[in-house]
Amino acid sequence: MSLLAQPLFEIKDLKTYFKNDDDMIPAVDGVSFYVNSGETVGIVGESGSGKSVTLLTAMRLLDDTSAKVMGGSIHFNGVDLLSASERDIRKIRGKDMAMIFQEPMTSLNPVHKIGKQIREAIEWHLKLSKKEAQKRTIEMLKLVGIPRAEEIYNDYPHQLSGGMRQRVMIAMAMSCEPKLLIADEPTTALDVTIQAQILELMKKLKTEKDISIILITHDLGVVAEMCDRVVVMYAGRVVEEGPVEKIFENPQHPYTKGLLESTPKLGEKRKRLGSIPGTVPSPSNLPKGCKFAPRCPVAMDICFREEPTLKTMADGSRNRCFLHQLDHIKEGV
Repeated sequence: MSLLAQPLFEIKDLKTYFKNDDDMIPAVDGVSFYVNSGETVGIVGESGSGKSVTLLTAMRLLDDTSAKVMGGSIHFNGVDLLSASERDIRKIRGKDMAMIFQEPMTSLNPVHKIGKQIREAIEWHLKLSKKEAQKRTIEMLKLVGIPRAEEIYNDYPHQLSGGMRQRVMIAMAMSCEPKLLIADEPTTALDVTIQAQILELMKKLKTEKDISIILITHDLGVVAEMCDRVVVMYAGRVVEEGPVEKIFENPQHPYTKGLLESTPKLGEKRKRLGSIPGTVPSPSNLPKGCKFAPRCPVAMDICFREEPTLKTMADGSRNRCFLHQLDHIKEGV
């Protein structure tokens, strides 16, 4: 791959484990994917699939927890994030890489005014004066569609609605014009109307500011509307990855098919949506072989004995399923 073709952000074979007594529990086990400049990539899967842990590891927000990176690499804009110093990470985080969290009330400081929280990040990262940073803060609040921005500047988080707080989080994340925006379930806690407004806002900011976005979600409808490519995760692993159109029109992995069948489609009449039986296994009690096999409607004997590798197909997409590795199956049966 030439230097010009290098992705903006790339994770290779990442393994993040959590210490539990004397055991190390694999929350993320060998995840790889990339994001190009100007691209929106969706990371999808049920709760417990390892989506958020993957990106929290990348942001180095798990450093002071029981989490430990057991292997792999993460590069952003040419910087090795896992070996970078804490000082260098603080310079990158919030400026070049920013994250929007699912519930803004847990991310915004309840005892500080909205304006101060955004302004201080701008002062620190962009080295602006307090007056200049205040002006930019108000501009950002207006940019994300907050009315009476000058008044909201002096409000506390609890004085705002959920949708307004999420807009504040986006304003804060966008305030230093990051190259990469990571949005972790940014609309889950919002009603449908506000969800649509937030998604439209993110698309508008992406176009105007030419940023890359990683969208962590379990909502495939959001992925269809927002993303260029989609990475499907299950039990701490990538099980399928490819362009959104291909994944939606012709999913290859049974788990992806199950997710799509459980998603309502506009104009389609079905008496009952599909569902995937069972739940995502606990990282401390993973089944042998393919981790999806106990829930898979087309599982074969080999699926319970061996774990399939993530294969790159002829069209460039990837999937982790023995159904597409027939030579291996013939050898193993």
